[in-house]
Order: sequence, then structure tokens, then C-alpha cells
Amino acid sequence: MLADRRPPRVHDLEDLVALAGQQLDPLLLELQVFAVEARYEEGPFPLPAPRPELLALVEAEQERCERIVAAQGESAA
Repeated sequence: MLADRRPPRVHDLEDLVALAGQQLDPLLLELQVFAVEARYEEGPFPLPAPRPELLALVEAEQERCERIVAAQGESAA
């Protein structure tokens, strides 16, 4: 876990998930192409699922992470 360290400055979702000791929905991992390739290269970069489905997954993941951080803060106090 990264509890006592800063995360590295990388764009690879699989690396970040592994460093955090977490799992990420496979559809969210498929968004990796947007971290670098879609920003600097031409080409069609279709979404791996409909936008509303991906947004719901991202929002659920954010809420899960916020709960983990809050729980860590409570246990440290």
C-alpha cells in the first residue's frame, strides 16, 4: 500500500492499482488508452462502454476510495 508514500507520477492504471493493492473494474482499466495515446495520437478511440455506464463506474470508484481514505483517517486518530 501507499499509506506512507506518495504515488509515483505515472499514467499506467494497472501499475497504480497494483501499487495501491486495489482492484479496478476491467472496463475502467480499458480507459488506459486515454491516459496518453488519445492525448497525443490521431485515431478513433472508442469508449469501451456507453458513457453513462463508465461515468457511474468512475463515480462509484471515487466514492469507494473516499470511504477508504476516511476510514484510514479515523483509524489514525
